[in-house]
Amino acid sequence: MTSRGPAGGRDLELFELGLVSRVALSSLGPHGCLQGIQANERSNLGTLSSVSGRLFENLRLRTWLARALVQLTVKPQREAFGDGGLLALLVAAKLVEAVWENSASPFDRFLMTQSLERALEGLRDKVKVTLALDLKLGGGAGAGGNAEVVRPVEELRWNDLPSLVALARSVVAPKQKVCADARETDHVCRTLAEAFVLALPEDAFRKPHIGLITVVGPSVLHTFTTSNLVVDVPMTHQIEKMLPLESPSIVVFNTSLDIDLDRHAQEPAAAGEGQGVQIRITGGDPAAAMNYELALLSRLVDSLAGEGVAVAASQKTIHPFVKQELVQRGIVPIERLSLRHVDAVASSCGVRPVSAISEAILPQLGSHVGTLRKMRVIRLKRKKVLELEPTEDRNMQTVVLTAPSELAMEELSVVSRTVFKVLHAAISSPYVTRGGGCLELILSRLVRSQGGLAASSTREARLEATILESFASTLTLAASRICGSESSLEDLWKAAASAGDGDGDGKLLLDLVMVKLGAIEHGVDAACNLARVDSTLEVV
Repeated sequence: MTSRGPAGGRDLELFELGLVSRVALSSLGPHGCLQGIQANERSNLGTLSSVSGRLFENLRLRTWLARALVQLTVKPQREAFGDGGLLALLVAAKLVEAVWENSASPFDRFLMTQSLERALEGLRDKVKVTLALDLKLGGGAGAGGNAEVVRPVEELRWNDLPSLVALARSVVAPKQKVCADARETDHVCRTLAEAFVLALPEDAFRKPHIGLITVVGPSVLHTFTTSNLVVDVPMTHQIEKMLPLESPSIVVFNTSLDIDLDRHAQEPAAAGEGQGVQIRITGGDPAAAMNYELALLSRLVDSLAGEGVAVAASQKTIHPFVKQELVQRGIVPIERLSLRHVDAVASSCGVRPVSAISEAILPQLGSHVGTLRKMRVIRLKRKKVLELEPTEDRNMQTVVLTAPSELAMEELSVVSRTVFKVLHAAISSPYVTRGGGCLELILSRLVRSQGGLAASSTREARLEATILESFASTLTLAASRICGSESSLEDLWKAAASAGDGDGDGKLLLDLVMVKLGAIEHGVDAACNLARVDSTLEVV
């Protein structure tokens, strides 16, 4: 989609600034709307989404300012945490608007952006486990309630599955078209949380391997996780007839078993590293090089058969001649595993993959032979996939995602990967607070508490008061979109507490503090940098 508006200049910049702000705000939270993005006026293809990454990578913006806002907020926030892109963009756009509307000179903009940076630093210092707030929670909300000191930030309980599900729910629930109702949302969140915990390696800071297989057709309630590795690879009828296999031996190649005439030009790998040695052929005759490689691949097949290998799995393609020879020797050829799956397949059978084909690697193939408990073809609706069962627990999971339509699956697959990214971030910083807009209102209250919001006789103080009030109001606005109403912090806090009691577990939401604070940091940093730009130069 191309934004429409004024012809150019500051008017167009303000128009697109308002555009990205409206798109971010209207997509935010469980009450947000799906946005339709059309590639161009003549295109029949478009994107329906409320996920920041999918929205703004397809939205064609005309001004440097709008493009810079997206690049400085959505992109880094999603790369770091996977979630929070809309909040980061909303904060940045609203603050740039506020600075421009209330400044009369570059010096005014400098003063206001300095105030924002100080406020951000204050939030970083205060939002800790030791943070205490006075909330009027007893006897009802409002002035009649009894003041109570609460500590909104707590450590995530990794031994409590409902807490992990609540953290996953804060990512899934706000996304339209992912789940039809609360039951589907709860099922998906529970499945994803269980898969993450089961896949955690002994070194918890190492990224767990969790594969995703998508199946369009069944309800989201059919989503499940398995400790077996499930891969979606092309299979011929001939290969299907060779399966299933019990206790098959397997060699994994993260290179192609095909002719590569450029391969001989590469430098040899260091010997003894298990990486093999690249083919090195002198002379410039392509036919000779081709014949040499075919002969080498044929000897490779002989070596595989000599080692009693039952399966040869390649990340890339397998030459038809090699594939035929493998089948004739009773070896199942699996090709196009992709970079996504090859390391997981190697891990599932407990060996390192072969990284290059050469004469020197042939005698060493025995050290690359692994074993599986079983390999078979299974049918998931209309899709046939390969299932590999390891001989022992390898700390890996495969989540089979199901959704009734392509649109729902596009959103669900993106959101599921985001859940895993947020859960992994929680390992290094496991601090959470109640969700549903609570943290935004807490941060808004902290911004207002930093002083300077009352009318003052000095211009500098008035500018600081104005921009901090805009900052606090933006956070309050975000909270109202997330919770669906203009509730007070006390009301939200009590509602969040009741959601975690007994039958309310299906509604409990937890926000990871570092994700929300990261989004606000990206938004404020982007706003400060862009608001200080006096003019731009167009190079023709």
